[in-house]
Amino acid sequence: MNTPRRRAGRVSTGELFQLLLAMISCGIVVGDANAQTRESLAGESTAQALEKSIGAEPYAFQYGPVRANVGARLGVNYTDNVFYSEDRKDDVMIQPEVSVDALYPITQLNTLRLSLGVGYEWYLMNPELNANAPLVNPGSELAFNLFVGDFHIRLHERLSYQESLFFNSPANNQAFFNFTNTGIFERLDNHVGCDVIWDLNKTVLSAGYDHENFTAYTSSFKYLNRVSEWFTASAGYFPGDQVQSGLEGQAALHHYDQQTTLNDNWRARVGPFVEATLLEGVSLRAGGGYDLARYDAAGEATSDFDSFYAYGRLTQQTRFFSHSLEGGRKNVLGDNANDLRTTYALYSITSPVVAHLDLGANVSVNAAEEYGGPSGYDENFTYSEAGFQAGWQFHKHWRVELGYEFLLKASDLAGRDFERDRVTVALAWKL
Repeated sequence: MNTPRRRAGRVSTGELFQLLLAMISCGIVVGDANAQTRESLAGESTAQALEKSIGAEPYAFQYGPVRANVGARLGVNYTDNVFYSEDRKDDVMIQPEVSVDALYPITQLNTLRLSLGVGYEWYLMNPELNANAPLVNPGSELAFNLFVGDFHIRLHERLSYQESLFFNSPANNQAFFNFTNTGIFERLDNHVGCDVIWDLNKTVLSAGYDHENFTAYTSSFKYLNRVSEWFTASAGYFPGDQVQSGLEGQAALHHYDQQTTLNDNWRARVGPFVEATLLEGVSLRAGGGYDLARYDAAGEATSDFDSFYAYGRLTQQTRFFSHSLEGGRKNVLGDNANDLRTTYALYSITSPVVAHLDLGANVSVNAAEEYGGPSGYDENFTYSEAGFQAGWQFHKHWRVELGYEFLLKASDLAGRDFERDRVTVALAWKL
């Protein structure tokens, strides 16, 4: 049964911090003095192991204290539905990319890392889709790791610039955009923030903050422009080396430049979690709890929710393969309306059983509803994905890759169904 609604207005930053403080306070558990001890995540032993691993990391060349790897990749993608539409149109996209991974050890433990991938998308049959500028891979990041006593602090900036929906892949937790009949979606997404872990041996407290600027440059998507503040916190207790349990939470404040389609809101969720090694090579992470959102008055009637979230992930690693099964229920920001609620399941497997050959496959399904806001938009749909990947390291510096991906969307709204096949062949070089 739905809980009574309260009037939604903008929440103050103070209220958000009070919520985070409450989450942390509720999660602290006092341990048994005779329980098994565990090596600190930020203590002396971990610091020594990190120092050793930094020195052992392979890098192609070094200039003074700076170490770096460089690489390049040339991919060719064929898709039979380049616009994600019921009216299929095929195309071939050529995608060159260069990448740099660099490490600057400021001290023996504190390091500055850079991961940067820059590329371009060139369509042969629909040149109007060609990128107007170089693209920045979503995996690009500048990060600074700092150890101070029992604290591990990580400062980061993640920036990406994309123009197509080719990263529209919920199976591997990349950004999901519920769009059809779309060819170009120019967008810049920048995250700046920090994560802190305070390890008290039996109790581990962590907190994080990210400031996000999401900017769409395609005129029809400018209503998505927003500034977001993301807060995370968790408190975990280790009764033994193989089990951690505790409380986790997340809160966010979102402000849109326009409120014609989407509304300003704050949302939060909090609940227990457990992480455990069940058998050798088998691990489990699961959690769930209370999930809510409150919107400005313009979107309150159809957008506020009091709900729940849940997730579970089971992984196994063997000599011959690694695989994982996960599923859950979550509420995220919508693209056409205020809220997107999805129930999902995903299975993936990888195997290096053949020398110099990596094989992988995945299948997922999302049953979702997008609703709420001044537009009155309401859509129920199922989004399914399946694919496989293969990579052959045929030389010390050279690798060839082959991939296939199938997408299927079934919607209760006319004109929003589509199927898409995509085949990718790529040649990669890394020094």
